[in-house]
Amino acid sequence: MWLKRYLDLSAERPLWAHLADTILATNTPSSEKNIPSTIRINCYLQSWKTTMTTRSNQPPDLLRMIKVGQKYGLRMEGISFERAILREMPIWHHAQADSKIRRLTGSKASKCLQNKHNLTTVGGAEDLAAALITIEGRLNTHTSNDSCKCGGCTELRQNTGCEHPHTCMLLAQELLDTLPEKWDPRAEQPEDQEYNLDNLQKEKDEEIFNYHLTTAGNISDIFRVFTDLDHKPTNKAPTRLVKITNPRELSIVATDGSCVDNGQDTAIAGAGVFFGINDPRNQSIRVPTKTPEGILLTQSNQTAELLAAKITSEMIEKESPY
Repeated sequence: MWLKRYLDLSAERPLWAHLADTILATNTPSSEKNIPSTIRINCYLQSWKTTMTTRSNQPPDLLRMIKVGQKYGLRMEGISFERAILREMPIWHHAQADSKIRRLTGSKASKCLQNKHNLTTVGGAEDLAAALITIEGRLNTHTSNDSCKCGGCTELRQNTGCEHPHTCMLLAQELLDTLPEKWDPRAEQPEDQEYNLDNLQKEKDEEIFNYHLTTAGNISDIFRVFTDLDHKPTNKAPTRLVKITNPRELSIVATDGSCVDNGQDTAIAGAGVFFGINDPRNQSIRVPTKTPEGILLTQSNQTAELLAAKITSEMIEKESPY
């Protein structure tokens, strides 16, 4: 429960969790001493490590909390995340960034970003680097030097005291470029093709299936427990082959799974796919004991239901691959 409260990064986060951030950021091994303490925000969101030895000054309660997370496979995991979450992530020593991001914290420009621009998040870096983007058909008054007199550079000088805004913009862009596409808010993300389900009117007793791949909410929602720590999640952003503009045009297929002696060694599971009365695509399938790759399958209701959904999606993809 302590760990869950600690990872509540919303506005309701308890005061002790903010204090824990400071303590964990202060008690670090010697390998992390070159990282300014001001940019050590959260050891779960960034790549720096906190001290884990009992001989350190780490409070026993916090040490136990971190070890509980390790024991139960706590980490950031998900197929994709909405941009609001990606923009909330710390930019300095971002946990999923290329390791070269560690070399981008000691320059004069990085000190300016940290101390004058107060840059802490991915969203802040994206906003700062936006002036470097040239959009076809739109006038960009920014010039590629620190003497630029465009409105953005002038405002930065006045508000932050920055003497080299263009250089700082370039570094912000370089920081962003260390992010894999799954964690880069500038990249195309699955949410770009996901229809807003709130706009659909439900029929009586109808429940809309949420097909979204994207984790929504806030930065607290990216954490998972009981993950397979031997498996490294991909950092490639998944793409949808089909842009769904009207979910009402989708095929309606009933799928289900059932199991005799569910939960027992004698369990036998089966799956069903129903497109319609007398439709030749209707199927009933016995759940195999293992996949073609040799992975053992548990005979259960859940396995059967997943198999039915998998077979259905494969059939529809063959019919309309694009």
